[in-house]
Amino acid sequence: MNLKHLSYFVDISKRESFTKAADDIYVSQSALSKSVKSLEQELNVTLIDRTSKSFNLTEEGRILYVEGEKLLQYIDESQDEIIEKIHRSRRRLRIGIPPVISTVYFSHLLFRFIKQYPNIELEISEVGANIVQNQIDAGSIDIGVVILPIINAENYQIIPAMSSDNALIVNKDHPLASCDEVSLKELEHEDFLILDSTYMLHDRIIKNCEIAGFYPHITTESSQWDFLAEMVAYNQGISILPVPIMERFYSSERIKIIRLKEPEFPWNIAMIFKKEKLITAQMEDFIHFVVNNKDTVKEYT
Repeated sequence: MNLKHLSYFVDISKRESFTKAADDIYVSQSALSKSVKSLEQELNVTLIDRTSKSFNLTEEGRILYVEGEKLLQYIDESQDEIIEKIHRSRRRLRIGIPPVISTVYFSHLLFRFIKQYPNIELEISEVGANIVQNQIDAGSIDIGVVILPIINAENYQIIPAMSSDNALIVNKDHPLASCDEVSLKELEHEDFLILDSTYMLHDRIIKNCEIAGFYPHITTESSQWDFLAEMVAYNQGISILPVPIMERFYSSERIKIIRLKEPEFPWNIAMIFKKEKLITAQMEDFIHFVVNNKDTVKEYT
């Protein structure tokens, strides 16, 4: 059904006059008459009783007038809603960040970004890096902050951000506490306390241990790094955690931080999005802001 013809018909029916409708909506009477005839032909009904001296709708015409007016009102309201959503999407930026990375690096960056770009509506999803990558794939976020390397890297645009190291965390009374550096192979018979599988660090620990020739004996998995650090402090096992978060937030005399080697264990952070994704102005603003300000983070930690 032609919505313009329907709109003309509703205008005519509301005023009960072709002449008044033509004057009010600035359309010729002949054009209005043609639109009504087109509707009648399309619906195979008579809408206006042309045998009557006064303006009268047929039963079919009354139904079309009542229901058509409702339809046009719904379309008008839906159009306004769609336009509002489009305008909101232009202002919205959805970011996925693992809590560990957010705590160490991005809390201050996000605060300063919001201050510099007050018109951007920032939506933050704080979940493990593996879930962040899944959210990128599902299109539920625009930019994900992850730990490199990632699987299927060829499917993403990858923008490096920060870089540090992961380290071995042991109790001060542990036999390895006297070492300045340790190879992963030396941890073959240790009890591992690690972040759970929502974190990329979980998979990387297992993979690097396999590279070193063994599968880690994992006794505890947790989504909370501070819980793992406390477990180590109570000598319940060893853990591997990012150096920045341990140095910034955990200063226990019961814990020793030891450099890892063979293989080395970097903590490389990057921003990712799907290669085929349209890059919005908000995404560009955020990426440029992080790249240009990443080296200033240490001033705030």
